[in-house]
Amino acid sequence: MSTTDQDTRGVRAAKNQSLFRDINERVQQINETFSVILKTGDWVCECADLECTERIELTADEYELVRSYGDRFIVARGHIYPDVERLVGDTNGYWVVEKIEDAAEVARRLDPRA
Repeated sequence: MSTTDQDTRGVRAAKNQSLFRDINERVQQINETFSVILKTGDWVCECADLECTERIELTADEYELVRSYGDRFIVARGHIYPDVERLVGDTNGYWVVEKIEDAAEVARRLDPRA
């Protein structure tokens, strides 16, 4: 794969993952409402696969830790695209990936909290 193809794939992956991150921003509000009753909530896998329907269980605090970085995403175990991201966290039940190069810039730019 050429560098240009890899850059294009990385940007597309960052845009896809940013879409799922936007969904999780809305899910966060629901999870916070129920956090008094339930310790963990269900979140959408933020991998680059638009057809992925996996759910991830984590606490609101765990989600906030990942969200403190605009280029990081929560994904189901194994949902990594090593040509455009790297694994930066391996927790019980999910992975944290960080976009690299152009994809990282796009992810930070599309961060709704930026």
